[in-house]
Amino acid sequence: MRLARFAGIALAAVSLHAPAAHAAGGEIGEWALCPIEPRTPVPRYGDHLVHIHADRAFLNPRGVSRLEGRVQLTRGDQTLLSDAIDFDNATQLAISPGPLTLETPDLKINGQHGRYNFGGQTGTLDLARYHLYPAHAHGEASRIRRLGPDRTALSQATYSTCPIGHRAWQLSASDVHLDQHDDIGTARNVLIRFKGVPILYTPYLSFPLSNRRKSGLLPPVIGQTTNAGFQYQQPIYWNIAPQADATLTPEIFSSRGFGLGTQLRYLGTRSYSELNTNYLPHDRLYGGARYLFSFRQHANPTDDLSTYVDYNRVSDPNYFNDLGTTLRNVDTTFLGQGAGMSYYGGDWSLSAMGQQYQVLDPALPASAAPYAILPQVDFNARIPTPGDRLRLSLRSQWSRFERPGSVTGNRLDLMPTARLPLSGAAWFLTPAVSYRYTAYQLQNQLPGDPAAPSRSLPIASLDGGLYFERSAGAHTLQTLEPRLFYLYVPYRNQQALPVFDTTAFPLTFSQMFADNRFVGPDRVSNANQLTAALTTRFINTDTGRELMSASLGQIFYFQPQLVTLPGQPVDTARRSDYVSQLNVAIARNWWANAGINLNPTTHVVDTATFNAQYRVSQDQLINLGYQFYRQQYDQASVSLAWPITQRWQIATSLSYSPQAKRLLQAFAGIQYDTCCWAFRLLAQRYLTTLNGSYNEGISFELVLKGLGNLGTPIGTYLQRTIPDYVPPA
Repeated sequence: MRLARFAGIALAAVSLHAPAAHAAGGEIGEWALCPIEPRTPVPRYGDHLVHIHADRAFLNPRGVSRLEGRVQLTRGDQTLLSDAIDFDNATQLAISPGPLTLETPDLKINGQHGRYNFGGQTGTLDLARYHLYPAHAHGEASRIRRLGPDRTALSQATYSTCPIGHRAWQLSASDVHLDQHDDIGTARNVLIRFKGVPILYTPYLSFPLSNRRKSGLLPPVIGQTTNAGFQYQQPIYWNIAPQADATLTPEIFSSRGFGLGTQLRYLGTRSYSELNTNYLPHDRLYGGARYLFSFRQHANPTDDLSTYVDYNRVSDPNYFNDLGTTLRNVDTTFLGQGAGMSYYGGDWSLSAMGQQYQVLDPALPASAAPYAILPQVDFNARIPTPGDRLRLSLRSQWSRFERPGSVTGNRLDLMPTARLPLSGAAWFLTPAVSYRYTAYQLQNQLPGDPAAPSRSLPIASLDGGLYFERSAGAHTLQTLEPRLFYLYVPYRNQQALPVFDTTAFPLTFSQMFADNRFVGPDRVSNANQLTAALTTRFINTDTGRELMSASLGQIFYFQPQLVTLPGQPVDTARRSDYVSQLNVAIARNWWANAGINLNPTTHVVDTATFNAQYRVSQDQLINLGYQFYRQQYDQASVSLAWPITQRWQIATSLSYSPQAKRLLQAFAGIQYDTCCWAFRLLAQRYLTTLNGSYNEGISFELVLKGLGNLGTPIGTYLQRTIPDYVPPA
């Protein structure tokens, strides 16, 4: 009699909270607060004979034998224990008028009396208590009936993962029927109690006996926000087919009305598709219907071909601000709508895509909205050479850009490149030359502006460095890595060229070795410059772990940077900022990185970033961060998750702008953890991106270990918000 025959209640419970049911065992850490329950080992035999141990035996070769005093009958991994058993060797039927125990490696059942047939694997145990060891679960049943190798029935059954005598929660059912052959279980009059209070009831429940998905109710999501009021969502899961499922979610917003969410998923042999929709027929505060539509698909029709679709749209710009759940505020300015494909042919690749955006910030002027790209085609190739010493490559792109009220048109960008990497044990040198040609066909340009401007220019660079190393201790190696990078790009007047998708990012250490300070083909910076940089590393020679690295560099400009984006002045500085970068991981429990750009003339910091983490375990950590970009924005952040005691844990996160003197986002949560259940409570406040007001919310989650979660998935939210955090249960 194996575990699978009696594990139906546990699997039924799990089916309440996840589309794919799993065995309720969990990891050892989930039960760390539970008392240790010792097990008495019983002998196992590898044959199919019935092995009998008893203090007294009254044998009847042709009939029923009477066994008394510490009776033990074992066949394979099934053992019966009792003080008295009547055993018929011909039929292999064992009957006990008193207490009877059935034990397998994963299951133990104690009945007040019962019978069991080793041959037919049928039997009955009355007034039984059972223990499912892998699930850390206990339960009772007025009767457990084994109806054959594949069928089991339980009457007046209960299930809980709490210790006996301390059942904070318990599931009960009047009847449970398990059909192992069809992998289906059913239960009637299912009731879940927490602290003696009923919290969930269903008259009928059908569930799988393995990890197969099964249709049914999922745990509700409950919360409260300033903009939507009290929220209740009740997901209903529908297992359509092995490769397809759906979740329907009726939802109530006390301040706004009723809505319906829908999720459809399809998993093919080479594709995955997901459709999400939300619809409110009438939002009382908005005065009309609200909707969300999102479709995503990724596919690999062949090993060399991949495709994607990512289309998102909402009814109005304030949708997420008004209707986001307590832990699902979407602070985005644009929603993307795109599709594309890529083909990889060994030394070459071809891709095509189309992309447009829905603007969610009504204050954003039309001229600041991103262009729609309809379409864009990329062809990239690597040209083999004898010995592969000289590396030849080609990057090419053709794009069509559209935006109402703006210059539109086509753009062709070609860039062949030749590189000759040379290296030795302690040096490297890489000369490279490129030729970039960009041509446009424009519409809606200003009178007098050319309709077909173009730009062509050569690019030459020489990148070289040395490697020095020395011993810095018994187990530490220090390296010193000087590097020089010379770049030459002649000046071309590019004011007649439009700016479709090009921008300039703040200077970082890695960008000092790039051949263009702009990202995008619409601008190519002129350059006659030399980058000088120095990096040192400290490496543990036993583990290969980098303990610390520090880098410092600067660009020396031999001519002004004349190429600019519209509205930006010409940069006549002879030197760039001092760009520094530091990474530290000296101790096992902490690491930090920092970067500072210091103006060499004014000696003020133009940009600064800092991140640090102290981590003892996956649920015991502190994160610190700071980002500063002069005349743009700054943000200081702190997040932590820390156990106060063995049962209590706090989690919090805060983001603040010192320049604006404004809170950007904050939440505080607390968790109480026990052997078999946990409770999480979280309060949240965040700044909306549209009108600068705040939205606030409060959420709770009740975790019934081995059964499921009720409320808002706070643990998932914390894991997404606090870097490297993993919920303890």
